[in-house]
Amino acid sequence: MFAIICKADGFPVSRHVGNETPDLVVTWTSQAAASAFLAAKGIQADYQVVALTDDSLGRMAQALGCPADAIAFDAYPG
Repeated sequence: MFAIICKADGFPVSRHVGNETPDLVVTWTSQAAASAFLAAKGIQADYQVVALTDDSLGRMAQALGCPADAIAFDAYPG
């Protein structure tokens, strides 16, 4: 699984679901699919694709201000 994060602060691309549920980190099944999303939006300069690993989850959690095990995921296009 792969996620897209902002190069400046590491904040992941998220999807908000309802008023009382936390944002979900959007994931892609391949690096190519995530990269294609960036290219289609023309935002490759500002965002990068990262594989979901313990290290990348830790960095995303830090950017989100929550524990890594509190992050929920949602597959694109969901």
